[in-house]
Parts: sequence; structure tokens; C-alpha cells
Amino acid sequence: MSSTPLAPPQTWVTCPKCTAQVPCCDPAGSQYFGCFKCRTYFAAKPTPGGETRIARDFKRELAPGPSLPLGATGTLGGYHCRLTGYQVRGEKNNRTAEWREYQLRPTEPIVGDDPIDFPLQLAEYQGHWLLIRRAPHHPDVVGPRSIQGKEWTSPTTGNTYRLWHRYEPIIRDAQGEFDWNILEDERLKIQEFTCPPYLLSSEKIPDRKPIWYLSEYLEPAQVATAFGLDVNTLPSREGIGAAQPNPHNMSPAWRLFGVAALLLVLLTGWLAVTRPSATTTETFTVPAAPAASNATASPPPAPTGDTLGRAAAPTAPAAPATTTPPAASAGYSQMLVSKTIVLTHPSAVDITFSALDLTNHWLEITASLVNEQTGRGYEVTRSLEYYAGVEDGESWSEGSRSVSAVISGLPPGRYHLNLYPSAEAGTGDTTLVLQVEQHSGFFSNFVLILVLMSAVPLWHWMRHGSFENSRWENSDFAPTSS
Repeated sequence: MSSTPLAPPQTWVTCPKCTAQVPCCDPAGSQYFGCFKCRTYFAAKPTPGGETRIARDFKRELAPGPSLPLGATGTLGGYHCRLTGYQVRGEKNNRTAEWREYQLRPTEPIVGDDPIDFPLQLAEYQGHWLLIRRAPHHPDVVGPRSIQGKEWTSPTTGNTYRLWHRYEPIIRDAQGEFDWNILEDERLKIQEFTCPPYLLSSEKIPDRKPIWYLSEYLEPAQVATAFGLDVNTLPSREGIGAAQPNPHNMSPAWRLFGVAALLLVLLTGWLAVTRPSATTTETFTVPAAPAASNATASPPPAPTGDTLGRAAAPTAPAAPATTTPPAASAGYSQMLVSKTIVLTHPSAVDITFSALDLTNHWLEITASLVNEQTGRGYEVTRSLEYYAGVEDGESWSEGSRSVSAVISGLPPGRYHLNLYPSAEAGTGDTTLVLQVEQHSGFFSNFVLILVLMSAVPLWHWMRHGSFENSRWENSDFAPTSS
């Protein structure tokens, strides 16, 4: 599996059960061994005639066995180290949970105690790899107590670690050599806190102060490169790892969106200064509707034309505006024509119809905005109705005396409005106030542009959230916001 031949061991120890020779690469540090042949785990002194003692018989090797060859050397965490021991671990309360850990020792003896950041272990679970070191920073715990909170923020790095898992380990298999009795770890109570790409772990034996470890997530390619292996020989990844970094980073997308939104706001402000809106107001009198001409209680049909935002059939350029043109068609009091509206750039117009003296009757208005150069019309129909009274001594009202409509996407040019009002039969004259406010077409599309721009960061946000939800499905302490 390794691209370079493994270095020969410095010495050998004899298995006390099957007398097989077990290689020992670190006789100065190794004290416990797992026999490759008979699955016996034993204590031994790697010296000629050294004593041996069986600690446990694992009976059989658990599949698939080590995916990294014991004895191989590589560089991880800034150290050149050797894989000396392999073990399979599980949980006392979960028979299906199972992962593999490899002990790492320096290829050359380190003078004095091991540095605190020396990589002690390399763990693999479902194809996800963690490089385990002693933690330089961790929560302060008084006496032998374990941490009870579900979250801790490092004052040094600012990383926030959230409780991921609590369990008690069991040892299911062991091969190679170890510098401590791994069976003692079955007394541990372990808590794990995740902050991808890190996992902060507390290992505590009753009546002792907890020991903290900091694990860093490694990509399979990093592990393969470190030991000169083909990445395809390593276990395939399954699911989402506890410390696996989320590939859907929202920060760049939101930063880009923020910059683009700022530029859009600045452009909008510039257009507001260079292309200010213009408002015109006119007042018309809608004649009383004769009772005979409006026998029904509902508004008559509007003249032929499309609804808001669609063009009516082209007509000839309108005649000069007049306040009392002849009636446009049967059922309408008369046609009213507005003053000329000049649009100097692509625009949208906001049309407001108000009838302040409208009381206990309705008024319907069909308006056609006509381009005087092309004859193209843009139609909209709106109804106003307002009713009020007193019932059982209580005043009541419903409806409105004002209504608005927006026509957008208008090219520059000269326009006027043809108004076709229709009033309820038997009512008197009604004063109609027409207000037309024109805006740059960019303003009318501002919200649409902003929504379209937000699609990319929102997509990243949804992918990021989905990834986190999948991660926390494996935890009993999933935050409600995941």
C-alpha cells in the first residue's frame, strides 16, 4: 500500500499466547502490543527476556482492518512520524458505532517530554479523518468535575464549540504497539464539541481532572499524500463528518451581494438626482349619470383594450386636450383628456384617481395612456366606491375614495391620458382628481433587480443549511437553529 518500503523494526517482542514475533519500532516508549496473528493484547518489556502479560484476547480481527500500513512514516502536523499502533473503538451504549484510531510516534526520539502539539492519534470514521493533538486551550474546570455546558467560546481564537456527543468507549481490536494501556480508556467519559474543522474532546476518568484534545479534520487526499498512498485505497466517505468543513461558504456570496446592493443603491441615488420624478395634477368634473342610461346596479363594460401593462390597439395621434370631449361610447358619461405628459427617459408612471366627494355610490374609470407619436395605448381600469352611514348609533364606512395604478416600461415620448368614467345611475356630478407621477424605469425595477441578485446568496444559504442539518442528524444535541 505504501509507495516506499517500510523501515525494519528496531526489535521484536514475543506474543505470550502464540509465540509470534511482534515488531517494535519504539522500544523506548512502547509498553503494550496487539498480536497480528492470534488477536491477543498483552503487556511486554521490549528487552531480551522481558516479562509479558496477557491483558485481553480479542479473538478475531474486525473487518476491514487497518487501511494505513503500520510502520509507515509520513509528515503530519509539522512532524515526521510513524504509524505504530492500530485499534478499533466503539461505544458502550451503541453497538453499531465503530471507528479506527492509529497511534503516531516520532521517527526520531524527542528529548524530554513530548510537546503538547505533537500529533498523538489519527482517527478515521466512515472515511472521515481527524488528526488528534493535546488541546492548548480549553474550558476551565475546577477540580475533578467535567464541563456541563453545551457551548464554549475560546477567548484565544474566538471559535465557538458546540456539544456534539457524549459517550464511554470500548476497545474491540488492537494491533501493533502502544505507549499506554488502551484498555484504561474504557473508564473514560468523553465529551466532544464541534467547531468545523475542529473537534474539542474532553476525556475524564472518575475523580481525575479531564484531559482535553483538539482534533483537526483532514481530507482523505491529505492522509494519502502524507503516507505516500493511493487515495482510492482509503475508505470512502459516508455522510457528513462531525468536524467536516461546510463547502457551501456563505460569506463570499453575501459579501458580493452586499457590494452589488450598495452599488445599486448608489446608482438609484444618482438617478434620483439626475432624473427626478415629475408630478402633474388635474381636476375633472364627471357629469351626473342619467337614471335611464344606467339601469343596472353594476358598472357598464369598459371600452375595448387590454389590462394594465398591455398595449391597446394603436390609434391615431390624439387631438389637443379638451375638458369636455364627446362621449366615447355607450354607457360612459364622456371622454376626458389629460394634459400632455412628457417622458424624457424610460419611465414608469403612477396614476392616482381621487373622488373626494364620492359618498354612497361608485365610480369606474378606464384610462388609456396614449403615446402621441406612435398611437400605442396602455390601458388600466380601476373602480372607486365609498359607503358610509350610521347603524344602531354607530358610524360605519367601507371602500375608498382613492385608487392607484402603475404602468411601467414606457419609452420616452409625449403621452396623454384618455379617461372614460362611468358613474352609478342617479348620482350627481363627481369631482375627479387625477395625479400622474413619473419615475425612472430603473426605480420600478429596483426591487426586482434586488430579488434576482439575492438568489445566489440565498442558494448558498439553503445549501449551507442543508449540509448542517445533515451533520447534526448524527448528534443527540442538535441545535434548534441547525
